[in-house]
Amino acid sequence: MISAQQELLLKQYQEKAFISAILSEESCNYYNFIKNLINIPLIICNSVMVCINSIITDQDTLKILNIILNASTGLILGMISNFKIYEKINQYHQLYIKFNKLANLIDSKMTNELENININFIENIVDDYNNITESQEFSFPNKIRNRIKKQYENKLSLPLSLNADIIVCEKSSCCGNNNV
Repeated sequence: MISAQQELLLKQYQEKAFISAILSEESCNYYNFIKNLINIPLIICNSVMVCINSIITDQDTLKILNIILNASTGLILGMISNFKIYEKINQYHQLYIKFNKLANLIDSKMTNELENININFIENIVDDYNNITESQEFSFPNKIRNRIKKQYENKLSLPLSLNADIIVCEKSSCCGNNNV
């Protein structure tokens, strides 16, 4: 059996995992939207290129249009690659799954087996949460962080990723703190 303080700690980690899952899902949806938005001009460029190649017979005009459309396609593909859109979508999807599983595990254990929870389980939860957080390569978009923080602040325990702006500010000179 665990103490009330240990139960509170476990509940805080359940809330942090829950909010991190929401952050991850929202970020995944955000980058999926960007990917779809960027893919529309790519599809249009390729469709126009097919039509132009079958309609225009003047080789000089055809060459110029093909260069323009190929350059546009290359630019769009370069943007997708440079901003690592697909990598971010994949990362946030994986983070969502991991945080959601962790939150569900804690919830299930606290609901169904509270008397069987021991210190090892709590330590494993903390380690799992930290490992998931450390595996994150990209930070959550500020727009999403701010919205989720505003929505859950003073209601649930927030993950450190929502307070990153405070940590960065304390370590830099942005607030007049030069004791780095």
